Amino acid sequence: MAKVQIIKFRDFMDGTWRQQPKKSELKKLTDTLVKAGVMIPLAMTSVTTHASAAESIAAAGTQLVAGTTLQILAHALDPITQILVAISLPVASIVMIGGCFFFMFGQSEKAWTTIQNAGLGYILIQLSPLFIKVLEQVGKSIA
Repeated sequence: MAKVQIIKFRDFMDGTWRQQPKKSELKKLTDTLVKAGVMIPLAMTSVTTHASAAESIAAAGTQLVAGTTLQILAHALDPITQILVAISLPVASIVMIGGCFFFMFGQSEKAWTTIQNAGLGYILIQLSPLFIKVLEQVGKSIA
Protein backbone atom coordinates (compact mmCIF):
# COMPACT_ATOMS: atom_id res chain seq x y z
CA MET A 1 0.00 0.00 0.00
CA ALA A 2 1.28 3.46 -0.84
CA LYS A 3 2.41 5.75 1.92
CA VAL A 4 0.15 8.79 2.27
CA GLN A 5 1.82 12.11 2.91
CA ILE A 6 -0.17 15.10 4.16
CA ILE A 7 1.08 18.41 2.83
CA LYS A 8 -0.07 21.81 4.03
CA PHE A 9 -1.72 23.86 1.31
CA ARG A 10 0.75 26.73 1.63
CA ASP A 11 3.73 24.35 1.39
CA PHE A 12 2.16 22.71 -1.66
CA MET A 13 1.61 26.01 -3.43
CA ASP A 14 5.09 27.41 -2.84
CA GLY A 15 6.79 24.10 -3.67
CA THR A 16 8.68 23.65 -0.39
CA TRP A 17 7.16 20.20 0.16
CA ARG A 18 9.62 18.82 -2.41
CA GLN A 19 12.92 18.69 -0.65
CA GLN A 20 15.67 18.36 -3.19
CA PRO A 21 18.68 16.35 -2.06
CA LYS A 22 21.78 18.39 -1.38
CA LYS A 23 24.45 18.36 -4.07
CA SER A 24 26.86 16.53 -1.77
CA GLU A 25 24.28 13.79 -1.10
CA LEU A 26 23.51 13.54 -4.82
CA LYS A 27 27.23 13.28 -5.62
CA LYS A 28 27.71 10.52 -3.03
CA LEU A 29 24.73 8.62 -4.42
CA THR A 30 25.95 9.05 -8.00
CA ASP A 31 29.47 7.93 -7.07
CA THR A 32 28.13 4.89 -5.23
CA LEU A 33 25.87 3.91 -8.12
CA VAL A 34 28.60 4.40 -10.69
CA LYS A 35 31.05 2.33 -8.62
CA ALA A 36 28.46 -0.39 -8.21
CA GLY A 37 27.71 -0.24 -11.92
CA VAL A 38 31.41 -0.68 -12.67
CA MET A 39 32.18 -3.30 -10.03
CA ILE A 40 29.30 -5.67 -10.77
CA PRO A 41 30.23 -6.19 -14.44
CA LEU A 42 33.92 -6.49 -13.50
CA ALA A 43 33.13 -9.06 -10.82
CA MET A 44 31.21 -11.14 -13.34
CA THR A 45 33.93 -11.11 -16.04
CA SER A 46 34.61 -14.81 -15.60
CA VAL A 47 31.06 -15.56 -16.70
CA THR A 48 30.43 -12.83 -19.26
CA THR A 49 32.48 -11.27 -22.01
CA HIS A 50 35.03 -8.59 -21.10
CA ALA A 51 33.89 -4.97 -21.27
CA SER A 52 36.06 -1.94 -20.88
CA ALA A 53 35.68 0.17 -17.75
CA ALA A 54 34.72 3.22 -19.82
CA GLU A 55 31.79 1.33 -21.38
CA SER A 56 30.65 0.15 -17.94
CA ILE A 57 30.78 3.67 -16.52
CA ALA A 58 28.84 5.05 -19.49
CA ALA A 59 26.23 2.31 -19.16
CA ALA A 60 25.88 2.89 -15.41
CA GLY A 61 25.52 6.64 -15.94
CA THR A 62 22.87 6.10 -18.60
CA GLN A 63 20.95 3.75 -16.32
CA LEU A 64 21.13 6.26 -13.47
CA VAL A 65 19.77 9.08 -15.63
CA ALA A 66 17.07 6.84 -17.13
CA GLY A 67 15.97 5.61 -13.69
CA THR A 68 15.86 9.13 -12.24
CA THR A 69 13.95 10.45 -15.26
CA LEU A 70 11.44 7.61 -15.06
CA GLN A 71 10.94 8.25 -11.33
CA ILE A 72 10.34 11.97 -11.90
CA LEU A 73 7.94 11.40 -14.79
CA ALA A 74 6.05 8.65 -12.97
CA HIS A 75 5.32 10.90 -9.98
CA ALA A 76 5.03 14.31 -11.65
CA LEU A 77 1.24 14.36 -11.52
CA ASP A 78 0.82 12.82 -8.06
CA PRO A 79 -0.32 16.07 -6.37
CA ILE A 80 -2.95 16.68 -9.04
CA THR A 81 -4.14 13.07 -8.82
CA GLN A 82 -4.43 13.34 -5.03
CA ILE A 83 -6.47 16.55 -5.31
CA LEU A 84 -8.83 14.96 -7.86
CA VAL A 85 -9.29 11.87 -5.68
CA ALA A 86 -10.03 14.10 -2.68
CA ILE A 87 -12.70 16.21 -4.40
CA SER A 88 -14.33 13.38 -6.36
CA LEU A 89 -16.75 12.43 -3.56
CA PRO A 90 -18.27 15.91 -3.10
CA VAL A 91 -18.54 16.46 -6.85
CA ALA A 92 -20.14 13.03 -7.45
CA SER A 93 -22.57 13.67 -4.58
CA ILE A 94 -23.68 16.99 -6.06
CA VAL A 95 -24.15 15.45 -9.50
CA MET A 96 -26.18 12.58 -8.03
CA ILE A 97 -28.39 15.04 -6.16
CA GLY A 98 -28.89 16.86 -9.46
CA GLY A 99 -29.95 13.54 -10.97
CA CYS A 100 -32.52 13.16 -8.20
CA PHE A 101 -33.98 16.55 -9.20
CA PHE A 102 -34.51 15.15 -12.69
CA PHE A 103 -36.70 12.47 -11.08
CA MET A 104 -38.73 15.21 -9.43
CA PHE A 105 -39.29 16.90 -12.79
CA GLY A 106 -40.42 13.66 -14.46
CA GLN A 107 -37.31 12.97 -16.56
CA SER A 108 -36.42 9.55 -15.17
CA GLU A 109 -34.27 8.46 -18.15
CA LYS A 110 -32.03 11.52 -17.81
CA ALA A 111 -31.97 11.01 -14.02
CA TRP A 112 -30.72 7.42 -14.27
CA THR A 113 -28.11 8.39 -16.87
CA THR A 114 -26.82 11.23 -14.68
CA ILE A 115 -26.63 9.06 -11.55
CA GLN A 116 -24.89 6.21 -13.40
CA ASN A 117 -22.36 8.55 -14.99
CA ALA A 118 -21.60 10.18 -11.65
CA GLY A 119 -21.08 6.80 -9.99
CA LEU A 120 -18.87 5.49 -12.79
CA GLY A 121 -16.82 8.69 -12.82
CA TYR A 122 -16.33 8.49 -9.06
CA ILE A 123 -15.14 4.88 -9.24
CA LEU A 124 -12.72 5.60 -12.10
CA ILE A 125 -11.24 8.62 -10.33
CA GLN A 126 -10.77 6.59 -7.13
CA LEU A 127 -9.00 3.85 -9.14
CA SER A 128 -6.77 6.25 -11.12
CA PRO A 129 -3.78 5.91 -8.72
CA LEU A 130 -3.98 2.15 -9.23
CA PHE A 131 -3.99 2.59 -13.01
CA ILE A 132 -0.93 4.85 -12.77
CA LYS A 133 0.95 2.25 -10.67
CA VAL A 134 0.09 -0.49 -13.17
CA LEU A 135 1.37 1.65 -16.05
CA GLU A 136 4.55 2.40 -14.07
CA GLN A 137 5.17 -1.31 -13.48
CA VAL A 138 4.58 -2.05 -17.17
CA GLY A 139 7.07 0.66 -18.09
CA LYS A 140 9.65 -0.75 -15.68
CA SER A 141 9.23 -4.25 -17.06
CA ILE A 142 9.67 -3.05 -20.65
CA ALA A 143 12.72 -0.90 -19.93
